[in-house]
Amino acid sequence: MAGAYPGDAIREVMRVSVKDLVEQAVQELFDERDATAVDRYWSPGYMEHSILGADGLQGLRDLAASLPESFRHTRTRVLGEHDLVVAHGRYDGLGATPIVAFDVWRVDHGKIVEHWDAHQAWAEQTVSGHTMLDGPTKITSPASTAASRQVVESFAELIMMGRDRTKIGRFFSGDRFVQHNPQIADGLSGLGQAIQTGVWEAVVDRVHRVVAEGEFVFTQGEGQLHAEPTAFYDLFRVEDDRLVEHWDVVFTKPAELAHDNGLF
Repeated sequence: MAGAYPGDAIREVMRVSVKDLVEQAVQELFDERDATAVDRYWSPGYMEHSILGADGLQGLRDLAASLPESFRHTRTRVLGEHDLVVAHGRYDGLGATPIVAFDVWRVDHGKIVEHWDAHQAWAEQTVSGHTMLDGPTKITSPASTAASRQVVESFAELIMMGRDRTKIGRFFSGDRFVQHNPQIADGLSGLGQAIQTGVWEAVVDRVHRVVAEGEFVFTQGEGQLHAEPTAFYDLFRVEDDRLVEHWDVVFTKPAELAHDNGLF
C-alpha cells in the first residue's frame, strides 16, 4: 500500500493478534470454564499481580476453579497496544455487589506472561447520573492512537501528577466532559468542584503503564487518595485532541497480597 511502512503493518498484525489471543484465552478459561486453556494460552513463567489470586499457573488454575457458578465477566471495552491488552468491564457473582474492573495482560511470544487488575464495587447511584460503564465502547478512530496517547500523557504529567495544574483548561473543550467516577459530576466544573471541596484529594505519584488504541487511552498509576496509598486505573476518551470522557477504578493498596510480585 502506498505510503505504508512494512514495520507499521507488522506491528498492526501483532497488535490485533495479541488482543485476539487474550480475548480468546479469557473466554475459554473464565466464560467457558475450560481449565485446559491455561496450558494453551499462558506461559510457564506467568507472573500475577492481582489482588485476587496467587502467582503462577497453579495460582491461576486455583482461582479459576474457585469461581462460583454464578460468576460472569462482562468485557465492555477492550483495547490493545504493542504487547499489552486492557479489558474494562464488570464481574458478577463474586459477592453480593457487582464489581467494576480493569484487567491488564502482557503477552510475549504468543503467551500471556503477566497480569494486573483493579476492582471497585459497583455504584448504583453516581453524582453525574451515568453508570460506571456506560458510554461508547467501539474504537472508531484507529488512526488517532498516537495523538490520543500524547494528550493523555500530557494530562497525566501536568494535572494528575501535579506538575502544572494551571494548564488544566487546555485539555477540555469548554465544560464538555462526561464523567463516570461515581463521586464526580460531569464537566471540568464538576472535576474542579470535587477537588476544591476535598471529595477528590488525589495525587498520582507514578504512571506505570499507558495503553492507547484509537480514541481510548488507559493509564495505570499509583499515588494517594485522602493520604491513603492508592492504585488508579483510568480510561479516557479523546476527541479532537481534547478529553471528552472518563472512567476509572480506584482502590486502596492492600497490606498483603497472595504473592510477592507487588501490584505494579
